[in-house]
Amino acid sequence: MSTPVAVNELSFVQDVLKSELPVFVDVSAEWCPPCKLAAPIVAELAAQHAGKLKVVMIDGEEAAALVATLGVRGFPTFLGFKNGDLVARQSGFGGRRGLEAIVATLLG
Repeated sequence: MSTPVAVNELSFVQDVLKSELPVFVDVSAEWCPPCKLAAPIVAELAAQHAGKLKVVMIDGEEAAALVATLGVRGFPTFLGFKNGDLVARQSGFGGRRGLEAIVATLLG
C-alpha cells in the first residue's frame, strides 16, 4: 500500500521531475477546508495505483517559492507530471471525478 509523500523545494526535482513513474501532485494548505475533503481521496488514489503512480503532497504554506514557480494561485491545486513535464492541472476540488481524470491522463 502506498501513501502520499511530502515534497518540498529541496526534493521536488528528484521526487517529481526525475521520477520514473508519473506523479500526481496535491498542493494544499493545512487551513484549507476543500484540501481536507480531497485528502482521503488522494490517499485512496495513491493506494489504488501503487507501483504505477507516485502521489506527492506539497504544503503550500511551507513551500511558497515552489508553489509560486508552479503557478499555483489557490488551494487545493492538483498537478500531473509525466517524464518531468506538466501534463495536467486542476485548480480547486471538484470531487473524485476530477482527480480520477488527472490519474487517467497520467496512466493513459
